[in-house]
Amino acid sequence: MSKRGIFYTTAAIALTLVTIFTYGTFYSFNLNEKMDVIETRIGTVNFFIRDIERDINNGVFIAGFRTFLSFNDYIATSGLFIDDVNSRFKESFLNGTINNAELNLMRDTTFTEWAKRISARANKIDIFFNFTINDIKLNQSDPWNVIIGLDITLEVRDKRNTSYWVRNKYITSKINIIDFEDPLYIVNSEGRVTNPIIKSNITEFVVNGDVTNLLAHTSSSYYTAHEDSPSFLMRFEGNLGNSTYGIESLVNLEEFLGQGLALKDRSVVDYIYFGTQSTVNYRINKTPEWFKIDSGHLVPYMVNGTTCAPSECVIP
Repeated sequence: MSKRGIFYTTAAIALTLVTIFTYGTFYSFNLNEKMDVIETRIGTVNFFIRDIERDINNGVFIAGFRTFLSFNDYIATSGLFIDDVNSRFKESFLNGTINNAELNLMRDTTFTEWAKRISARANKIDIFFNFTINDIKLNQSDPWNVIIGLDITLEVRDKRNTSYWVRNKYITSKINIIDFEDPLYIVNSEGRVTNPIIKSNITEFVVNGDVTNLLAHTSSSYYTAHEDSPSFLMRFEGNLGNSTYGIESLVNLEEFLGQGLALKDRSVVDYIYFGTQSTVNYRINKTPEWFKIDSGHLVPYMVNGTTCAPSECVIP
């Protein structure tokens, strides 16, 4: 081979190597750039998911809390109890309605509205967000709290198809019932007397024959927990049965008299007074004439001091 041939061959090899190196470098750089973009997008989606999981409990709590307020507003306006608490809760929680009637207090606060705001936020960063409610359940963990259980499937997808995320979650949110109005009072007083649920701090109602604490408890119609009484959720339906998470108050009939309501000759224990069950009732010494306690509640309210006739019960 001539020197000129060797030179051209060497030059060709060198040019080929330069071309390969240049292409490889460019390809490697391009690939790394794409990987960086994908990594950034995945990071954005992950951050968005964490943000949802932090915010979803707030969405459940707000929609749930406003639904219970709406229940009371609906009862006060219609004079009717809620026909099915679980079904109507789901309807109000998602749609802001009861029996398809719009609820003013639910405007812009339903869980669906929360999801729309999340979706709009996602759209700004090229993320698709959707959710499916599989089930909503109401339970009570104790007499003073309601637990909202939300079985939900969340779907999050990057619109550039870098990542796709589907997850089923069970969310629980606890709502304290203190200060909510008792539906039994609203309906049975024709909306003239309302009674917020306030837990009594009185534990000894009668001390050595002194009924001061008992009258203070009755005057404010404070609540105590009793398993023979209806729970908070049952009260929305007008259900006067008993519950492990039952609560009860003593009805201050002075308020009913003040509103021109006729008084019943019944025990002042709320679910008995508002109900129709037959009980043996006792007058209690040093209390107003209308104050009567049924035999089943003499012990809980510490007024069973001595043997007495149903018409007169004298505390020692």
